[in-house]
Amino acid sequence: MTQKNIHLLIADDHVIIRRGLRFLLESMTPACQIDETDSQRGIINALTSKIYTHLILDMQMQDGNLLDIISNITGNYPQIQIMIYTMNSEDLYGLRMLKLGAHIFLNKQTHETDLKQALQAFLNNQPYVSSHLSDLINDNKKRKNKDAFASLSDRELTVLNNILAGKSLKEIAINLDLKANTVATFKARIFDKLGVSNLIDLKAVVETYQRTGK
Repeated sequence: MTQKNIHLLIADDHVIIRRGLRFLLESMTPACQIDETDSQRGIINALTSKIYTHLILDMQMQDGNLLDIISNITGNYPQIQIMIYTMNSEDLYGLRMLKLGAHIFLNKQTHETDLKQALQAFLNNQPYVSSHLSDLINDNKKRKNKDAFASLSDRELTVLNNILAGKSLKEIAINLDLKANTVATFKARIFDKLGVSNLIDLKAVVETYQRTGK
């Protein structure tokens, strides 16, 4: 694929991230076409109005979590290369997003050199996996039984992400267009699967998992 044939959409609710990525991309591929959006709705509108070859998507945007629409994107546009660029943990989301059809998952704390390497691979439709995510993939292959986090459904993981962000059940229900009692049920399932009974223990379990993978 030549640079002229690259039509890329950057979706992130922070303008500084979008402009920073745009600057890097334009320095690497001056001829590519780049659009921007700050919302999930913007992603869907862009995909239905233009043909894109590449998407760079944040996990959490102003109107929801990417988990809510990633299957729709990969199912309806299987030819598009997708790179997830997010503050969300590789431990919690990396493997899951790759399984859902993303081609690259990269944390925003990645060093600039690694970011450029990942972007170059992405633009050339080549695979790129960070060393940490590579270790997770290898460990996952060796693991005979699913761990507690892997047992969470996509919806449960979305609710977990919102809980960790400090949102109330009512706020989560509004954001996900669910009933409050439905969100409460998801929360109860999450607590049960992770073996915790309160928010403090939940945060501790998540922090330990992110640090050790256990």
